[in-house]
Amino acid sequence: MAAEQKTVVLEVYNKPGVLGRVSEQIRREGWNIRHLVVGEDADKPGLSRLEMELEGHTTKLALVLERMLSMDCVCRAGFDGEALVAAPAPPQTEAAAEAENNIPEKAAGSYRVLVINPGSTSTKFAVFDNEECLFTKTVRHTGEELAACGSILGQQELRLQAIMTKLTAVELIPETLDAVAGRGGLVKPIDSGTYAINERMLADLRSASATVHASCLGAILAHIIAAKLSIPAFVVDPIVVDEMERTAKLTGMPGVERITTFHALNHKAIAKRLAAQIGRSYENCRFIVAHLGGGITVGAHKYGRVVDVNDALSGEGPFTPERTGAIPLLPLVEMCFSGEYTKAEILRIITGEGGMKAYLGTNDLRTAQKMINDGDAFAALVVDSMAYQVAKEIGSMAAVLEGRVDAILLTGGLAYSNRFTGQIKQRVDAMAPVYVLPGEDELLALLQGTLRVLRGEEEAAVYV
Repeated sequence: MAAEQKTVVLEVYNKPGVLGRVSEQIRREGWNIRHLVVGEDADKPGLSRLEMELEGHTTKLALVLERMLSMDCVCRAGFDGEALVAAPAPPQTEAAAEAENNIPEKAAGSYRVLVINPGSTSTKFAVFDNEECLFTKTVRHTGEELAACGSILGQQELRLQAIMTKLTAVELIPETLDAVAGRGGLVKPIDSGTYAINERMLADLRSASATVHASCLGAILAHIIAAKLSIPAFVVDPIVVDEMERTAKLTGMPGVERITTFHALNHKAIAKRLAAQIGRSYENCRFIVAHLGGGITVGAHKYGRVVDVNDALSGEGPFTPERTGAIPLLPLVEMCFSGEYTKAEILRIITGEGGMKAYLGTNDLRTAQKMINDGDAFAALVVDSMAYQVAKEIGSMAAVLEGRVDAILLTGGLAYSNRFTGQIKQRVDAMAPVYVLPGEDELLALLQGTLRVLRGEEEAAVYV
């Protein structure tokens, strides 16, 4: 395949080492710099202009520019005479968020929504007026605090008080809220959509099977707050969204079927965002989405439905920072019947003490990266093996989509690591364009689903 040649223009801040950082990023994406001109911009003090003639064919240039715009030293970028695109504003730090002014009066005609997303050790929540975020906060709970609650359901009051204390501090008037939305938990398999929280859902969320995961508290907390205000409460795309094709469910063992437990909320939101970015509807695209976090789920999105995805909670797919993923069954059976482990211990290894944590003693990729930088060859092997397994799972989803893939999306917290995403892209880049959209927008996704119902764009689904 013939190499492409493109001229790229960057506006960069005059900082030491900028040229080296830009050059390294381009090299990592597989392009060569044939010619480079750099000079200060007389009309813009503190900025320089880099004009580069690039040559390459292994990576789409749009991805190079995406990477450039994510660097803190680049403020604008473009190529082949097109208008330069500005880099997104840097995310606000938690300290800055704490310094926010009080929540203002609600604008006439707007919908004010509180959204809540409980995690295993944190509670994230935000207040929006329509799509404008007025306040966002992540409250982190210590192990001692959570242990004192005795169970996940026992954490209800701790998390509720954390939310209400912070909202009181920024002088939110509760009566100005129009709806509350919470992250959905382990209820019965359901279709994608926005669901009104009802008593049947709350009963299922309090069951033993649902309360193994903190997500059960999302709808419970949303219901408690909304009920006091006599306003509606919703969940959007819970983690049990099931759109799998029938052929994806059989396992080879009658009585055991594959089920879906995945990051449905972020999967759907990020896929819809990319579809809009490339000028298409989500319902007309074939995507592979890999959510890379403490749990890793890789799904095949076919015309608006996730037709196959690994169940990360039950032990499918790649190993993760803290989960084993799919492992050989016979050695596991031997462990289970060895008498050395209880059932609870085996489950804890599979879902929270396995993966990278079992190998390196940490579930934080930043810590593992520091170990690699310090020359730890085994840490490099573990991280690269995790990336290898993600790429392998992406390849299996490409087969599900019959090899016709419009884009591959890498998202979640691990996607901030250039090393990790680079290892994945090296193996899957030939399949389809790869987009790296790090982090997760689950609070925004909760809001958007709620607004569609409040605005009458869709009806709230009923959980039965």
